[in-house]
Amino acid sequence: MSRLGTVVRFEFVRAVKKPAFWIGTLALPIVIVLVTLLVGLGQSAGADSVVSSSSATKTPFRYVDQSGLVSEQVAEKWGGTPSTDAAADRAAVREGRLDAFIEFPESPATSSIRVDAADRGLFGNGRYSSLAERVVEQSVAASVDDPQAVQLLRNPPSADVTTYADGAVAPGWLSVLPPALYAAAFFGLVILLAARMVTVVVEEKENRISEMILTTVTAGDLIRGKVVAMLLVGLVQIGVFLLPGLVTFAVALPLFASRLGGIVVDPWRMLVGALLLVGGVLLASGLFVAVGAAVPSIKDASSLQSAAIFALIIPVYAVFFVVTNPTSPVAAFFTYFPTLTPVTAMVRNAVGSLSVTESIVCIVIVWVVAAVLLWFAEYLFRHSVAQYGSKVTLRQIASWRRGRPAAR
Repeated sequence: MSRLGTVVRFEFVRAVKKPAFWIGTLALPIVIVLVTLLVGLGQSAGADSVVSSSSATKTPFRYVDQSGLVSEQVAEKWGGTPSTDAAADRAAVREGRLDAFIEFPESPATSSIRVDAADRGLFGNGRYSSLAERVVEQSVAASVDDPQAVQLLRNPPSADVTTYADGAVAPGWLSVLPPALYAAAFFGLVILLAARMVTVVVEEKENRISEMILTTVTAGDLIRGKVVAMLLVGLVQIGVFLLPGLVTFAVALPLFASRLGGIVVDPWRMLVGALLLVGGVLLASGLFVAVGAAVPSIKDASSLQSAAIFALIIPVYAVFFVVTNPTSPVAAFFTYFPTLTPVTAMVRNAVGSLSVTESIVCIVIVWVVAAVLLWFAEYLFRHSVAQYGSKVTLRQIASWRRGRPAAR
């Protein structure tokens, strides 16, 4: 344990002492905070500008009403005058002598209203469609005697739905959030740890100092120490990244809670998510370390590293299908294929489509495969540590298993 602790301490301190580490770690949160502040300050003014430029305003226009629905009083209120010569009015619009010409079809419910208008810019042109729609809407409303019917036409009623499960009110969408954080954390850790896990294993082989290191530390202690140290480094980065996110979450939570209902924390789903997260990170670490142990240089590791990352996060591209069709064969494949299990199982656990039996099976798969990959990574490193300039092949691995002396 003392040697393992020495490796962990050395790798961790070496990583966090580099100025580049803190520059890279702090740069993203600082940028996020600054951008959020700038967007927040400018959003209100920008939204008001867009809304005011695209909303209906009184505009001089001529119109032809083939539907018989348009009220002359309503149209006049918005600046409209019935047209006596449609072709001449369209020509006036093209020549810039008239702001707009509107042709209301026989059935506005099934046919579009045609508007010819002077260009007012990408945002300003929205006022014309709003103007035409508002004239029809208010004309129809003026012909209805019942004020309540008019109100319902303008503002359809909303529905407040309460669902029940096992005799109790079912949790809302915010019940998905706590266990879903595990999937987000896994994704972040995979992206952060991929390059580091590969680099710390390859660098000793590339610099040819492995033999000297292994005279005092076993290959197992070295690999395990590097994995633990890089996990600690990743947790430091995740903690720094989460700080602005937690502040934003704390500010936004009351708003979402009032609209979607209170957050419900399911202890079983939280436990399953935690076990899948830890096991999934160990599985990813074993995969990345195996990549580093199988190649002689950082350059050779780049393509294999990308393939390893893709093998872990590919469920993100099928998450909607898996969540909406959890009993399909495709969902079963994504759930039980080892490298796809962590993300798929954590997402299904978050939305509540992972049964107790499936949860236990997924946890066992992830932890067993993680242990096997970590053992295999250590095995690769121990046997290939003195192999410079060439990648490890399947034939070499088979020869090691037949008893060829291993490099130590």
